[in-house]
Order: sequence, then structure tokens, then C-alpha cells
Amino acid sequence: MPPKNRRNLNALYPDPLPVKVLSLPPVIPHNPVSLAQYIYAVVAQPVLAGFKRPRRFTGSLEKTSDAVSSYVSSIYIESEEDMQGLWRAGFFGKGSQSRSDPTWELRVVKRLNVPGREGMLAPEELTARRREARKRMKEERALAEQATASPEKITTVDASIVEKTETARPKKERAEDENLLDGQGNVRRLERLEITPQEAFFLTYALDVLDIYDDHTGDRISAPHLLGLLMPDWRPDNDFIMKYVVYHHYRSHGWCIRNGVKFGVDYLLYRRGPPFSHAEFGIIILPHYKDEARSEAAQRREWAWVSGVNRIVGGVKKTLILCYVEVPESIDTWHTVEELLTRYKVREVSFTRWLPSRNRD
Repeated sequence: MPPKNRRNLNALYPDPLPVKVLSLPPVIPHNPVSLAQYIYAVVAQPVLAGFKRPRRFTGSLEKTSDAVSSYVSSIYIESEEDMQGLWRAGFFGKGSQSRSDPTWELRVVKRLNVPGREGMLAPEELTARRREARKRMKEERALAEQATASPEKITTVDASIVEKTETARPKKERAEDENLLDGQGNVRRLERLEITPQEAFFLTYALDVLDIYDDHTGDRISAPHLLGLLMPDWRPDNDFIMKYVVYHHYRSHGWCIRNGVKFGVDYLLYRRGPPFSHAEFGIIILPHYKDEARSEAAQRREWAWVSGVNRIVGGVKKTLILCYVEVPESIDTWHTVEELLTRYKVREVSFTRWLPSRNRD
């Protein structure tokens, strides 16, 4: 039986993606019953689900113009329902006022004691409670070890250390607090979910669950048009397309992929998502061209850089993956997005440190 907190997480984050996936049984060629089960699953599951269409989300795109050209500055979600829906079904985006999931409003409600929202805890508060409990456990263990080592020196134990109670910390008033509430006493909506260009295109093109609108004109942006906005120069090794190919590759294999800038890598791979466990792999994207000299120049890194990134990734118990993307010579002509993506190939190499003390025969 899974632990209680894991059961709660499974209920809170039931779906790996914001679409419903049919679970089909395997087909065994020499077993006709398996074929019948497969046909029944294909027919019955949509019927029982009522042919429900995937839920659609709405986002906005901001563009910034300079003296030379215009470029996409941000893509974001404003609806609270859509923000929670995209985070809880695939862990897409990042709260603009939060470390990851959009919990700013919940934390402000808790800090300001807004009526009607009592008893709600943000993930940061749950983390703080776990750390406090772990700290108390270490203090109790240290006292017990000290008492065992020299019992004649300890006659009493400070109960305030062993039996700490969770008392509410005094609420610190801030100068801007009076501007966080509207006339009805509700917290103003100041947080939005910011999604990366790769996440936006994956949700728009691959899953077709996100409608993105131009923040200036209000027009809906189609997937091919969005692709043109995100890579206006149409270089085969454009930063967006290189990262999207890798993002699409790992998402299609069931991994939860997040930005890895805090560990010096391009992406982090989670089996299910940040609430369930830490990331297992760090991904560095390296281009590979047909011209070997060009590939060698693009992939050349100083040893200090490679060693430093590997030490950081290894220090947090992750495995470094060098992800080579084979770049086509040209992408000037293509008819569909599928045709464009099929021109890229992905290869992975696991990179680990060799330690003489650990890797002996």
C-alpha cells in the first residue's frame, strides 16, 4: 500500500498530460481472445467516456519590437482554472510569483488571514513543516546520543527543545499589503502561469489543447504561425527548434521535462513530476552537423566546464545525458510541421565520472 502522502499526490496529480489516454491491452497473435479484448477496449472506452473532447486552455502571447524586428517576449496563462489544470496535468509552466507551481495567491491568503480561506496550506508551508519536523528529530537524536555517552552529566532535558509545538509565526505587515486586497477583501489576481516557447508549441501543436491569442490584436495564433513567430530566422540550428525537438522527444516517451538552468543544464527529466520525486537526469543539448569540422567546433567545450556541470549534476544524485541533435542542412521547404520535425534525429550518451576508488574490478 502506498504511503498516505503518495496517495494524496496521486489524487491531486492523476494525469501525466492534459489529455485522456486510452489504455489498450496487448494483442497476442496466437490468442484470438486478446484481439477481442483489444477491439472491445477501442470501442468501449470512448463510449463510456461519452466521447469527451479534451479540455481546452487559453493563453496569451506578448511581442516586443525593437529597431530591427519583433520577437516573442512571453507566453502566459491568466485563468486560475487553466493555471491549475496545466500544472496538475503534466507540470507545465511556472508561477510568475512562485518557485514552480502557482501558489502565490494561496500564500498571501494564508499570511493575511483572509476570511473564508482558512485551513489551506501551500506546498511551501508543507515543505517548511517537514523541515521543522526533521530538525526536531535531529535535536532529539542528538540529546539521546549525548545522554547515552555521558549520563552523569545530564540530569534534565530541556522540554522546549524536545517537545516543540507548532505555533503560528507572527505575521509581518508589509507596506504593499494594503494594495493586495480589492474593495471586497479578496486578493487581487497578480500571478500568472508563464510557459516556455517549447511548452507552448507542444500544447498547441502536439496535444492541440491550448489556444494562444495575440496580446495586441486578439487574434488566435495557429500552430504553423506560432512556429514562425518562435523561430523567425528559420535556421536549422535555431535555439527554439533544437530545444523543442528534444522536448518533444522526451515528452513522447512519457518523461516530465522541466527547465534545468539551476543545475547548469538545458532540461531536467522526472519520471512523474516534481511533487513525486527529484529529477533523475540532466540533459545538455549538443548540435551535430554533417560537416564534421562544424560539429567539432559546435560541440567543443572546455574540460573545466564539462567537469563542473557533471560535478553539479552528480552532487545532486542525477545522471548527465549528452543529447546530440542531428541538424539537417536546410529546412527551407516543408509542407507540414511533421515533415519538418522528421528531419531531426536525437541520440543520447550517458556521461558519468570515472572514480578509481569506486570503479575498480
